[in-house]
Amino acid sequence: MVVRALESGHVPELILCDEASLPSLTAHADRLATTTVVVADEATRRSATGLAVALSVVGLFPKPATLELDHLLANNDRVVALAQVDNPTNVGAIVRSAAAFGFTGLILDGESSDPFARRALRVAMGTTFDLSIARVTSAAMMFAALRTRNFETYAMTPSPAAVALDDVRPGSRVALMLGSERSGLTDEWMQPATHRVRIPMAAGVDSLNVAAAAAVACYGLTRRNG
Repeated sequence: MVVRALESGHVPELILCDEASLPSLTAHADRLATTTVVVADEATRRSATGLAVALSVVGLFPKPATLELDHLLANNDRVVALAQVDNPTNVGAIVRSAAAFGFTGLILDGESSDPFARRALRVAMGTTFDLSIARVTSAAMMFAALRTRNFETYAMTPSPAAVALDDVRPGSRVALMLGSERSGLTDEWMQPATHRVRIPMAAGVDSLNVAAAAAVACYGLTRRNG
């Protein structure tokens, strides 16, 4: 994960590693010019981090700043927006699926978990570093910005009245909306969406975990009109 962060252009303040890992860092020597690099044995690394497993490389990075929403939308055509997704494991898994299927932007409301939380980063396998990320405080302002930038918005719901994902052919600018596992998207997020979409499932199963639903939906929205 440290190497992935370096490859994405992030500069650490400190790296703690074993001797065998030093060659993997030399390719990023220019980015490590101001970084303190400490080589230590297994016991020291375990003691310093408080982790049960002595990882071969640990990095201390400044947390990346979030972007202004308009900047994110101007530079990304495929985004995922999360409302009340407060489990960091789910956020990390959603980020990983988003990156895997070409979604490059992530929008979070104020109640969603921090994608840079340690557990979220681990589950995302470092793909978080490749996404543009913004937080919003108003759903109405977010939807207005999305409309201004000509995004189609796809709100996920298990409702049988929604359009099946199989029947969707998205355009070039897509925003996928996902809500909490407890109650899904609120009316504030559902009503303004241009499309309400469901994942077809076998009888007797009403929904998926939000991270699993995100993976299916991100893949489903890779198809285009025509």
